[in-house]
Amino acid sequence: MRDTTLSAKKTMRNCTDVTDVNERFSALAWQVTLGMTILVVAWFNIVGLCVKVHVTPDMMAYVPGYIFLIVYCRLIWRKIETARMLIAVGQLTIVIIMGLMLSYAASAVPFPYRDAELLALDRWLGFEREAYMAFLKQHTALREVLYFAYTTIMHQTLLVCIVPLVVRRVDRLQAYIIAFAFAVTATAVIASFIPAANALIYVDKAPIDLSTLPDGGHSYFPTLEGLRAGTLRIIDFGGMEGLIAFPSFHTANAILFVWALWPIHLLRLPMLVLNFLLIASTPLAGAHYLVDLIGGAAVAFASIFATSRLVRGPLPSATDASILGRVTTSPVA
Repeated sequence: MRDTTLSAKKTMRNCTDVTDVNERFSALAWQVTLGMTILVVAWFNIVGLCVKVHVTPDMMAYVPGYIFLIVYCRLIWRKIETARMLIAVGQLTIVIIMGLMLSYAASAVPFPYRDAELLALDRWLGFEREAYMAFLKQHTALREVLYFAYTTIMHQTLLVCIVPLVVRRVDRLQAYIIAFAFAVTATAVIASFIPAANALIYVDKAPIDLSTLPDGGHSYFPTLEGLRAGTLRIIDFGGMEGLIAFPSFHTANAILFVWALWPIHLLRLPMLVLNFLLIASTPLAGAHYLVDLIGGAAVAFASIFATSRLVRGPLPSATDASILGRVTTSPVA
């Protein structure tokens, strides 16, 4: 009887701990989402940017429908975890959009380009872009693998949304949202003080007046120059793209992907391999300097550290079983 009572008390304590952790994650996710939105509005006003949004019939249907689904799950169906997951997905969408807009605000700050210094650091570190590109030119299969890895960033974002739903770990998605917000904000702030064109422009000498390059590739340089010169002040919401060279946010996000899904043992090795390839691909597909990757990694680990510190407290000692593999217990492991 005593053992049963102790077990019941322990279970109740664990449930309380889980609730406390979930509440901290939820509150922080809302705070960073609101904070980023305020920062974007303020920064856009300072640099004189505005966004043009084309409201389509699909948008007019999806947004109210999405809000109705959250309200239905929370208040009528009483599926609180499902509602939390839907809210978290919405928060991630907002944070991603705000991150893109921050990259435009940062790019509108006309400080001198620092490509010469970044290239000098690469050479000091022993990285020669010409040798890297020549090696990949001789190994077509490896080049194709790297290009593929680079394009998985959106697929991995979907994975980070779906897997926590399957394993009942919405805290992992909320932790990713918080760390992502920190990382993308830090990236924009750093880039505003250390702007760079990219290695494709500065080292490879690609045309600077073309968005579509002769080999079929894409260059954001005309957009970047328009922002810096003040000739581009109205941003097309549907055509937004990443504009930042240093630090590399692809590198930061690759590390955040691995960290977000690290508790899922079955996904650890595939995520490590895929994101190692993604990071290795950034000088090729993203035209980054090696030092961009180092900066991106530093931003990612600093964001993970900050997120872990903010949510530190009593943690659950047990989790639900998962069909994808054993899940560790710490929300910020």
